[in-house]
Amino acid sequence: MMKTLYDIIDTWTMNWNRGAIESTLQQVADTFSERKLVFFLLEEIWDALEIIDDPLEFMTDERKIQHIENLLSIRRNERAAKAVKLEIVESPDVKIVVLNAEEVITNNPRWFEDWDGVS
Repeated sequence: MMKTLYDIIDTWTMNWNRGAIESTLQQVADTFSERKLVFFLLEEIWDALEIIDDPLEFMTDERKIQHIENLLSIRRNERAAKAVKLEIVESPDVKIVVLNAEEVITNNPRWFEDWDGVS
């Protein structure tokens, strides 16, 4: 089944599942990490999740969802999320494959920073 990253992020706002969110982000990030690149949108989402997880910030699921919706409503973020096409294979475990990584990188080089593999 093919979807965009936007579609996937949008589903998070209907069913907040932190495990699925982390798995999705990691699988998409791995595609770009293999090319020694960091995709800005994934970094912004990880940053938002850090805020959401901060014990000093009381966040209901509704506030978490609102935080992600606000992030996705930023024009550049929305455009980037809609550009990344994914295939989702659901057996036996959910596997997410970025179908157009090279195209997205070539057409939008400013969306990426070099990554040396050290965190």
